[in-house]
Amino acid sequence: MAKLRQLLKEVEMTENVGNLDVNISGIEYNSQNVNKGSVFVAIKGFQRDGAEFIEEALEKGAVGVVLQEGTAMPNRIGDKTGAVVVKDSRKALASLSADFFGHPSRELDIVGITGTNGKTTIAYLLESILQSAGKKTGVIGTINYRFGGKVKPAMQTTPESLDLQKMFREMADNKVDNCFLEVSSHSLMLDRVYNTDFSVGVFTNLTQDHLDFHHTEEDYFKAKEKLFLEYKLKKAVVNVDDPYGKIISKKTSAETITIGIIEKSDVHARNIETSIKGIQFTAKTPQGEVQIVSGLLGRHNVYNILCAIATAIALGVSLEEIKRGIGDLQNVPGRLEKIDEGQDFTVVVDYAHTDDALKNVLKAARELTDKSLISVFGCGGNRDRGKRPKMGKIAGEYSDYTIITSDNPRNEEPASIASEIEQGIKKVAGSEKYSLILDRKKAIRQAIDMAEKEDFVVIAGKGHENYQLSKNLRIHFDDCETARELINEKLSMIN
Repeated sequence: MAKLRQLLKEVEMTENVGNLDVNISGIEYNSQNVNKGSVFVAIKGFQRDGAEFIEEALEKGAVGVVLQEGTAMPNRIGDKTGAVVVKDSRKALASLSADFFGHPSRELDIVGITGTNGKTTIAYLLESILQSAGKKTGVIGTINYRFGGKVKPAMQTTPESLDLQKMFREMADNKVDNCFLEVSSHSLMLDRVYNTDFSVGVFTNLTQDHLDFHHTEEDYFKAKEKLFLEYKLKKAVVNVDDPYGKIISKKTSAETITIGIIEKSDVHARNIETSIKGIQFTAKTPQGEVQIVSGLLGRHNVYNILCAIATAIALGVSLEEIKRGIGDLQNVPGRLEKIDEGQDFTVVVDYAHTDDALKNVLKAARELTDKSLISVFGCGGNRDRGKRPKMGKIAGEYSDYTIITSDNPRNEEPASIASEIEQGIKKVAGSEKYSLILDRKKAIRQAIDMAEKEDFVVIAGKGHENYQLSKNLRIHFDDCETARELINEKLSMIN
């Protein structure tokens, strides 16, 4: 059992009162989870400030309290409790957590994957490659958190620092070799990965997203860049076909492995072939050339595969094991995931919810069919509004027919969101080329009913998610499940 004073050795304090030599049984940032012997760290959330719950934490048995500068010191601190004021309570939470759990990230090879698109697919590819090489793996990302046969639902792409360090400890204790962590821009700005030791950092790309949080694209980039400039990476894998990737490759002090298709790079793809069956190409690497065959769809996945190859090389995996691991992965949930119920047209579900991701998916679909391309998508409420008309314009440019619908409207009116998307599509397509159907199931039904032999239907935005968020309600809705149901309904009517 650690003492509060010991856990605070790496924390920048400005004031302390009471007893710092109390024994600590656990750390909490949620007052509801406080038990006798806990230290409560009051961090400011998006909705509430943890400082509001200090008294509650003390009543429940907290023996230590960590406060952000500017927070009033609680009255009830005595001989059996200690309180400290710190410069940054989020960094303090990360440091306390890492120390309390024995710095588990030092016992794992942790790969931090950041960028706008591709993080989840790269994590799945690396999991498959390293398992092919006989390693025990863990993944923490957008779809779920998993290792050793255990799967936990993901509440956010990158967990809060306390939860993250606890998972690292569980992985280390279970002899996990490699952990693949999707590192969101939010987590870098909010110091959720502070005091984590990374073996490799991966930069995929950067396009407009999360401007409701970061406000400008430059701020968004500076958040992503932190992983490569402020963390002691052993190696960095960087996509230099992306202009922001070029900047990172020049600024990072980590040993860098570059990837690309267009620019000169260490891991390079040539002779790329894409089809409805997947991707084939030759990968040129510092270890030699290797022929890659993947069941993943779309040219944009070549970049994801190149990132995975470069990272696996950085981790010491052979080209033969890399090739085998890539071939073993047939699909990633909600990432151009094919829905095949025996119909004579193609239906895919994809998580694309940015303009660049939607463009990549629709370009991939356009390359895979000579027939009609029908798209279904919406935009999330209470999120970056600037991308809505951009996504509408892209859908109008690449699709033969577009159905604008709802996608997690949250506290906004679905019709208002759809109208902003419509402003973009109107610039490139006439009214006969699109429709607005706010009921997502009805929208998917129309797309499937419209589809004829060899047509291609893209249902974008939600991917692996199995819910809709509307007016503070979480309602079950699964695009894959819905598409299967409606395809079978159509087939039963035909037969």
